[in-house]
Amino acid sequence: MNLSLYIAEFSLVAARLLPFFVSTGHGPFQRLPNIVRVVVLVALSVVCCALVEVPRVGEHSNWFIDILNEFAIGTLLFFVGQLPFIAIGFWGRVLDMQIGFGAAGVVDPTNKSQEPLLGTIFVLAALAIFYLSGMHLTLIKGIIFSFEAFPIGTAFRQLNIPNIASLMTVFLSVGMLVYIPVILLMWCLDIFIGFVSRTMPQMNIYFVMLPLKIAVGLFLLSIFSVFSEAVFTRLFNLVFSYWNSILS
Repeated sequence: MNLSLYIAEFSLVAARLLPFFVSTGHGPFQRLPNIVRVVVLVALSVVCCALVEVPRVGEHSNWFIDILNEFAIGTLLFFVGQLPFIAIGFWGRVLDMQIGFGAAGVVDPTNKSQEPLLGTIFVLAALAIFYLSGMHLTLIKGIIFSFEAFPIGTAFRQLNIPNIASLMTVFLSVGMLVYIPVILLMWCLDIFIGFVSRTMPQMNIYFVMLPLKIAVGLFLLSIFSVFSEAVFTRLFNLVFSYWNSILS
């Protein structure tokens, strides 16, 4: 095979995979060191070139447009793949404020931002479940399937693009199931604290009740978090279900 032709085909395949490795966030590849991301990107691109029949790039009219097209496809797939972790982190931040950890946080060195304490813990737990349950292999199979169902060079507009608002609503609704029992019970505790503050206004309610809120919140979270694995698995399965609907 002509070397320049192979490099052009490799670049098109890598362009679709690029969003999974260069973007920031909470995805399965985002917490890897940069050098590891580059190695995995190159290795996976070579494997995809070998397993998937890539059309002859020389027949394409504009190689640069094809690169942008493949990058757009990869960005859409990556966005859907990020939604489970976004939902888990979002509701973790809500629970942080509800329990009293709103002022606390964890500094993420990958994007130099402050992340919610409980949200980060649950995102890391979701990542552990993602790898332990073999979802990373399903992710790779899904990426390879995207090249078979939507070959290189096919226009981005031919994708069955879902309604982004409804897509995010589905993931946020499912992710809420992990936290909603604790949030509702903490809301009842807030009502009780408000009642106490009205009956005893001389009490410094913030410093008295904050340790109680933290203790009760962590206790309730330890009880209801045992059901989180099923919710995480449901979120991951939704990703591949939407991928299938996008590429079909």
